[in-house]
Parts: sequence; structure tokens; C-alpha cells
Amino acid sequence: MIITSILSRQSFLQFIAVSFINTSIVPPADVESTSNDRSKHRLPPAPNGVKNIEIFEDDGQNKFHINLNAINAPQSSPSLENKMELASHLVRKYVNDYLKEDPAMAGSLLRLAFHDAATREERTKSHNNFKDFTGGPNGSIQYELLWNENRGISRPLEVVQKIQDRANGDLKNHYKISLADCIALAGAQAVQSAGGPSITIKMGRNDATKADPKERRNILRKETSRSLVDTTLPSAGLDSDGLRLYFGALGLSEEEFVSLCGAHDLGRHVTLLKMPKECLKNLTRQCLEDAPVLMPFVFENPDQFSNDYFRKLLKWYDRDVSLGEVAFIPTDVDLVVDEGLRLFVERFANDEDRFFNKFADAYIKLVDVGTKSLGKY
Repeated sequence: MIITSILSRQSFLQFIAVSFINTSIVPPADVESTSNDRSKHRLPPAPNGVKNIEIFEDDGQNKFHINLNAINAPQSSPSLENKMELASHLVRKYVNDYLKEDPAMAGSLLRLAFHDAATREERTKSHNNFKDFTGGPNGSIQYELLWNENRGISRPLEVVQKIQDRANGDLKNHYKISLADCIALAGAQAVQSAGGPSITIKMGRNDATKADPKERRNILRKETSRSLVDTTLPSAGLDSDGLRLYFGALGLSEEEFVSLCGAHDLGRHVTLLKMPKECLKNLTRQCLEDAPVLMPFVFENPDQFSNDYFRKLLKWYDRDVSLGEVAFIPTDVDLVVDEGLRLFVERFANDEDRFFNKFADAYIKLVDVGTKSLGKY
């Protein structure tokens, strides 16, 4: 069983609280994200008329509001908003529990959320001047596993699918949380569980029934060959102009997309280390999926979310890194070679709080599309 630290159903039910809290009496609880008090955030107040779910667990870093009795009791009739809030806290708890046992999965869960959401492409309906979009955070990643850009995605997807099944089993027939919501929540919770900021997001995404378009309808390009943006997921070989075009089409500013690149602080590469002999003779896609050793982008504290990525980029730019200290790809290097983008690298390297805040804002912009909830959870 993949999820090893989740409580048994009996002990879990014995541990939960039994009633909703009236938000006019009890204020939202603090949620502290990391040691050293680097970043503190509060859970947002519930929308008008919506009751918060009672806090039942606090592990010192995360607090979860869960009350299954209130939703499953025959006489209860919680609102859809209450159900979405409850579902979000169930998923967050189960993600946090999993990462206590396997902290190295945090980067993979965050990558999964990015790759599910970043396929969004807007299209304009000229007859009424209304913009809609294809792709986006809709769970379509489950149909896109064979894309080259999605190598290694199957393992974190399996983790999230098992968490989704567990949460929906707890909720019984009262509410079914979508895979899209679970993926977006898992990415946000992975950041927080790894010591990053608390990121609250909306709920109510619908799941797609097929893959999103892989090729863009509207191809973007500037003068350089590496600026070509013709796919809905970014190429690792894009230059700085290509990065501006790609993320600009998603509605992100330069500072916001540079902050999102800071996710590589938790990222890892596939390597050939300890690869089976048969794979070394014939390196198949499955070999890459099952690679036993992954190499971090930043070798120092690879499971801790921080601004180390930006500090290491500046060290690389100054030719001051040691062999084996970093393992950057072309889009990482773009951020310091380009003078305009290097400004934000320097800013984040010197101000972790600013990085945390900008990353949270950018993540919300990326995943809060096609949502239905009033509140963020």
C-alpha cells in the first residue's frame, strides 16, 4: 500500500471532532508553515453563512479541520461549500501524512500540479468578446502520461489517486472530490509540508475525460529559434524570450514565473545510477519511469522548500559552484543569463519572504481556474 502513514478508519474516526464551530465565536486558527517562523499565514475566514470545520489535529506545522460526523450524520445537511472545505482538508491531511514518510515525493507532487494546470490556452470568442480556454487544471494529466514532458509523472499521480479514493471513501456519497482538485491541493500542500508558504486555493474543478491538446493553436515566437512556443507544456530548451512568451500567455508576470521556477528547489532529474543492466543496454521509457535514483537540481536540502535555488543560480553565474553542487537545465540558466530576469533571481535570493509570497500568488493564478467554491481552503 502506497500511503503508509494514514490512520486506520477506526482510529481515524475515533480521533475526529464531532461538531462544527460557529465562526462568529471562534476565529480561524493560525497555520504555521516552517521552523524559524519564516512565513506565517492564517486560514481565511469562511464565506458568509459558511461554518468552519473544527480543528482536530495539529502536528506543529499543519492544522487540519475535519469533522466527518457532521457530514455523515443522517440529520445533517451541510452546504456544498462545507463539503468542499471538508474534502480539501482531508486531502491535505493525507498528503501531509504521506510526505512524512516520503519527503522526496514533494517535488514530484508539485510538478504534477504544474503539468496538469499549465496546458491552459485561452481562445477568444470574437462575437461576444468573451475569452474561454482549453486545458488547465482539470485532471487531464491522467491521459497524458505518454507525453515526453510527463516522464516520471505516473508515480505522483498514483499517490494522488489513492488519496482521492481514500478521501471519497471517507465522504461516502455526500461529496466526490475531483482528481483535478486533489492534484491542485497536493501541490499546494507539498510546498507547505516541505517548509514553504501556506497556499489556500479554491475548489470545484471538473475532471476532463480526455487529454488536453498537446500542440498550441496559437504558436508564439520571437527572433531566436529557442523562443518557439508550439506546445502546451514548456520545452526545457526555451530561452528567456520563450519563457516570457509561454508564461505570459498564462497571465503570469516575469516576477511570478521566475518565482514558479523556484519549485526546482524541490526538483529531481532522472539518472542512470543503479539502473538495471537491461535498461543500460536498452533505455526504454519504462526504464526512465522506474529510475531508482533521481538527482536534485540543488543538492543541499533537496526536500526543504526555500530560496536556495536562487542563491545557487547566482553562485553558478559567478562560477562559484562546486562539482556536484547543482544540476541545472537550460531554462534554469536562462534566469541568470538574462539581465532582466536576473533582477528577480537576486531579489528572491536576498528575500525569502518575498519569494514565498510571489510563489503563492503565482501558484494560485495557475491552478485557480474553472473553480466553483466561494472560499479558499
